[in-house]
Amino acid sequence: MFAEYGVLNYWTYLVGAIFIVLVPGPNTLFVLKNSVSSGMKGGYLAACGVFIGDAVLMFLAWAGVATLIKTTPILFNIIRYLGAFYLLYLGSKILYATLKGKNNEAQIR
Repeated sequence: MFAEYGVLNYWTYLVGAIFIVLVPGPNTLFVLKNSVSSGMKGGYLAACGVFIGDAVLMFLAWAGVATLIKTTPILFNIIRYLGAFYLLYLGSKILYATLKGKNNEAQIR
């Protein structure tokens, strides 16, 4: 029935899909955080951002970008190193904010 879509065991697929839907992920937590801190408008904006991001990812998957990246080692390495530098940037921002916060606490006391 669903073999052409890669589903070999329908019940296993159904249970897995239910768990994926029920377990909150980072997007859900992001929307909840923005809803609590910024109200309903912030929650709706966060949900729209998540929706647009997911739509872009689905379009890129449909367009076959993963296959292009997989077959082009130079493009794969560029994306890999850009991702690594972005993670280093985020980590340095977190460390800087933490150290700055500790310095401010020391000055207050």
